[in-house]
This record gives sequence, C-alpha cells and structure tokens, in this order.
Amino acid sequence: MSRLIPGRAPPPGVSSIADRIRERRGARGLTPLDQALLHVPPVAEGWNSLLGAIRTKGSLPGDVRELMILRVAARNHAAFEWIHHEHVGRAEGLNTTQLWAIRDTTSLPPPSLLSPLQAAALAFADHSTVSVRVPTDVTSALQEQLKPVAAAGKLDVDDLLVEAAAAVAIYNMVSRFLISLDVAGKSNDLVPWPVDRTEHKVPIGSDHLHAVTLVSHPDAPWLVFANSLLTDETMWDWLIPFVLAPTTPTTWPFKGTYNILLHAQRGHGRSSTTAEACTMTTLAHDIALLISTLVPSGKVKSVIGVSQGGAATLTFGALHPSLTASVVACDTGPRTAPGNVEAWQGRIALAKADGMAALATATVDRWFPAPSKCGTGGMLGPRTEAVKRMIEATTIPGFELGAGALMAYDLIKPLAEDGVDLLNTGGQVKTLLVAGELDGGGKVGAGMKALSEKWNEATPAAKVHYVEIPGAGHLPMVDETEKFWDVVGAFLNTV
Repeated sequence: MSRLIPGRAPPPGVSSIADRIRERRGARGLTPLDQALLHVPPVAEGWNSLLGAIRTKGSLPGDVRELMILRVAARNHAAFEWIHHEHVGRAEGLNTTQLWAIRDTTSLPPPSLLSPLQAAALAFADHSTVSVRVPTDVTSALQEQLKPVAAAGKLDVDDLLVEAAAAVAIYNMVSRFLISLDVAGKSNDLVPWPVDRTEHKVPIGSDHLHAVTLVSHPDAPWLVFANSLLTDETMWDWLIPFVLAPTTPTTWPFKGTYNILLHAQRGHGRSSTTAEACTMTTLAHDIALLISTLVPSGKVKSVIGVSQGGAATLTFGALHPSLTASVVACDTGPRTAPGNVEAWQGRIALAKADGMAALATATVDRWFPAPSKCGTGGMLGPRTEAVKRMIEATTIPGFELGAGALMAYDLIKPLAEDGVDLLNTGGQVKTLLVAGELDGGGKVGAGMKALSEKWNEATPAAKVHYVEIPGAGHLPMVDETEKFWDVVGAFLNTV
C-alpha cells in the first residue's frame, strides 16, 4: 500500500466511514489512497465527500475535468493519479493522441489537437499547478470558452469557472498526498505514456497459443521483448514509459519513439504450455513467427531479452538475422553453466514439494540481492512483490517446460542439431550484452564480458558491446530501470 505507512481497511460493517467510501468506489473497493486516509477517519470522510462532489456532482464537461486532473498528475509526476484517471478520461472521450499531449509537459499541443475549451482548460491547469497564480488572460480565455457550456445547461459561467479551479486545486492536493506518503509505492514511477494496446493469440504448431500484447502508435520502429523464466510480459511495465517517451522537442502530429511487441513465452502468463520439449531454438523460432505475423514490415529494430529471454534472443540473432537490425541480451550466458542442471532440478523439486510461493521467495532473494533497490528493505519493494506474484502465478508444468530449455543449451559449440554456433554464425546483427553488477555476485557480468571478448576475437566484424549496470541485480530493467534504458536507448540510437 505504502512504503511508509500500512493501509487501514476496516472490514465491511466495522466503519461507517469506510463503508461510505466503498459505496462511492463501487467494485474497486477501498483504494490504497483510501486506506492511507483512513488513518484519520474524519479526514477520509471529508476527502470522500469532496472528491465525490468534483467527480460526480459538478456540471463541468467530463473530458475537460479529466483533462485538467491528468495534466496535474503529469506536472506533479503522480503516476498513481494518472493511472486511476487515464481510463476515465478515455471514457469521457479523450483519445490516445490527446492523452499523449496532456502527458507531454515539454510543450503545449497544436491548436488542432484539442478543442478551444480543452486547450483553455489545459493552459489554466498548467499555470495553476506550476506557478499557482494564473494570468488574467488565461483565466479569461477559459471563462470565455465555458460560456457555450453554461448557456446550453442554463448555468452560471462563474460557477463553472469555480468548479474548474476547484478540480485543479483538489487534485494538486491529491497528488501531493500520494507522493509524500508513497501511496501504492509509485512515487518513484514514471507517469505512463498513453498508448493503444491490442491483445493477440497467435497459434504456433498444433497445440500452442502464444499470448502477445502490441503497444503501438504511428510511424515508429518496432522492438520485441522476451521475458525471463518465471515471469510474464508485464515484467517490462516499468520500462515501457521510457521506451515510449518522445524525443524532445515533440513533433506533431505525434511520432513516437518505438512500437513494442510483448509476449509471454511458452508456459508463462497467458501463453499455453506445450507437450513438446522447449529449447532455445524453439523460443527463437517463436519470436521469428511473431515478428512475421504481427509486425507490418516483417522486421524490427531490436529484440531485447533477459535471462532465458536473453539466451533466446542470442539464438534468434544467429538464426534469423534478416528479421532484426540488432539484439540486446541481458543477464544470461551462452551455455548451461556447470552445476546448473542440478540447481534447476532442485528448484523444480522445491516447487513441487512446497509450492510456487516458496520458489518465489527464494528466487526474488537471488534476483535482487542487497543493495539492489528491489532487495530486502529496498526502496522499490512493491516491484519485488509484483515480480513475486508473477512467479507464484506460473504453473509448475510451465516452469518445468522453460527450465528444460535452460538445463541443456550451448550456443558456442560447433554446429549441431540446433544450428547455432554463436561465435561463428552470430555477429550478423549488432549486439549488446548487458548485466546487472550484483547478479550472481558479479559472476554473470564477468561471464558476459568474457563472451564479448571471445566473440569479438573470433568474429571481429561482430563488434559486440558489453555494459554493466551499477547497483542492478538479475533484472536491471526492474531495479535500475532508468540506468538500463540509458544504456539500451543509447545503443539503439546507433543501430
């Protein structure tokens, strides 16, 4: 609920104030914000009445109200506030491009993008939030645009102006409360960039459906992300806002930085578990099929994978170089390390004996060692809990399927049945190797650095680069997201 205080959630029937808040919230029940406020019930009650009046009892057009609230969230870096109002804004008629303009605080959008009333409301919210004092001409412009609304509803235009000013002031209060107490553990999160998401089920073979999410906008190159064992495609959620962020200055009509293809590997997330054994070659061919099926051009700028997904990405780069301009492999290795077969067998036995929850606890401790920000007592504890839930949600058959691929692979042996010899057939696409400084006590990074040196020696034209992420564990895109994207984003700019 909060990194600083516990939430208070009295059971139904125990607190009349909490019950009234539940009544207003409906199916959502008590939110982390409500649970924080219930430390002081009279304040929670007043807050509930005040926000309920602004949200449901006013006369301001819904799109204008939500536009102003979302601009406050964007200006104040209040991720929780944005997340809870973006879907409301869409329901009130704001489209993805308009939401993007509201989120982009680097400049005001062109007049054609918003209605005159929306543009006037955005300018008012900006000044009120950033400098508190609103210039007279900005207030007058909003008042002028509210006159047709007032006339249509037989309302007083000054009443609408007061309602608009109150909405901005009240949601500034909300965002400051959320951030000061780190409600929902999102104070360090980047405010999301609005995108169009589409869900797909892609058949692979006779018994498998691959779950895929496309995060897209016009005129942008594509990136594919491959997750680690025991996670699903949501492990990239903290990185996506950085991937989508537009370059500065923003160009209109909007042209985003990248489109994204996210997929859960076999046996993970919403992807089915196959009867056939899984290998790195299998996973690489899966990526190739998804690109060929879902990416309009049939080619992407980069495939980025971590751990098992990193090994699959290296395999993909060797087997399907015509489908991508680059690959990025994170916290992985070119072959099954000595002793790892026994380690994986032990983890499978733990899951079967004590359940996936026991495996989850052991895994996050290994993935996020101290002093990682996601380690025990770290500032990003909510992310650790989210990763733990992904592990717990993985089925034992799905875990066994993926672990099977990690138990017996070797990408630097002479060409054999899998068709991969990384040092001799790899390097046809630009390659970046990345490792968290803390992963495996530094052993993972040392192995990847050695691979880059051996690879460049064997294939000088490959120009493989290695970069270490300070303070990061096994999933640097989770515990050191910004540092990770600084490295990967800079690499992609050279591709």
